[in-house]
Amino acid sequence: MKYIWIATLVLLTSCAYRPIPLATSYPVTTQNKMQAVHHWDVLAANVADRLKTTIDLTFPDSTLKPPIFIRFTKDYEEIPFGKAFYRLLRTQLVQRGVNVVTSTEYSDTLLLDYDMQVVFHKDRRLTYPTPGIFTALGGGVWLMAEGAKRWDPSGLAALPALVAADAYALSERYMPGETNTEVLITTTVTTNDQYIFGYNEMYYINDGDYEQYDDHNNNGMQTFNVVDK
Repeated sequence: MKYIWIATLVLLTSCAYRPIPLATSYPVTTQNKMQAVHHWDVLAANVADRLKTTIDLTFPDSTLKPPIFIRFTKDYEEIPFGKAFYRLLRTQLVQRGVNVVTSTEYSDTLLLDYDMQVVFHKDRRLTYPTPGIFTALGGGVWLMAEGAKRWDPSGLAALPALVAADAYALSERYMPGETNTEVLITTTVTTNDQYIFGYNEMYYINDGDYEQYDDHNNNGMQTFNVVDK
């Protein structure tokens, strides 16, 4: 018996030490998933609100508020988000009374830039079950058990498919699902080589939609032409 206690003590002591840190998860957070042009407009409205607040605080005198010029590069003409976000942000700023100009001829003009970076993840552990799925399935099992006592067996056959469909619809409505592709959208405003505003937003996007944000990134892959000699 003494040897069993010694072995247990040695085992417990050895478990208290690890050659590397123990992996832990971050607290549960949420991240929006962009799947529509409306979502781009929501981002533009959010940026416009934050930028107007910054301008009002930085330049409290209404007569001295400088105009804003949104820089738009030729590369953005080929990127759906780049082209649309320019128009959406311009409109949202104008609607808030911000002075948006079409040139930089004024010396005090604020320069607004935005950029998109698509990030591809190759080794993500996206295997967690949808919260509530086991409760829904458990409820379905209980209904079928009760139904077996009171209902006609022919009508009972449709219940499993209906419960599964409802559980799937519920998860898709409130949890659109994580993907292996994300986009980082950065908006900055500078004046005389000094940053006065910076804002970052991260979103999930569908894996097949990355070209809407970056048409130069080919998912880290190269295409080779095979020639038969």
